[in-house]
Amino acid sequence: MPERANSVRTVLLVVIVVLLGQVAWQAWRIENLKVDVSYNRRHIEEQAGRLSSELLKGRRGEIVQATQWLHEFYASDRGLRRANGLWLAPQNQPDFEAIGAWIFDVYLTARVNGASDEAARRAIADAIKATDEWRRAHQDN
Repeated sequence: MPERANSVRTVLLVVIVVLLGQVAWQAWRIENLKVDVSYNRRHIEEQAGRLSSELLKGRRGEIVQATQWLHEFYASDRGLRRANGLWLAPQNQPDFEAIGAWIFDVYLTARVNGASDEAARRAIADAIKATDEWRRAHQDN
């Protein structure tokens, strides 16, 4: 019996050593995968930045026209009914927050994702119509 107990201990010891080796190897693989993911994320972000830059090149006129449309929409009866459109008279400046939100966040995102100019403008109008400011301006309807 003692010989059998020694054999069982030896087998268990070998199994434990093998398992510890597997754990160490898996830990090493996980660390390498984390490094790979980090590298790939940086690489993808760099490529996305370059791609975005390429997609936006030459769109200055389009952005100016979209901003002009937004200004007119803000002033219009179907828009926010602001007499001065995007102009904030008390601050003596344009509504930069609106330009950032509607032109950069909605319009350009839609255009870069393949939407037409008309569809991107419609997305802005629909989003504005979901705001509290639009609801207040149209309470009488």
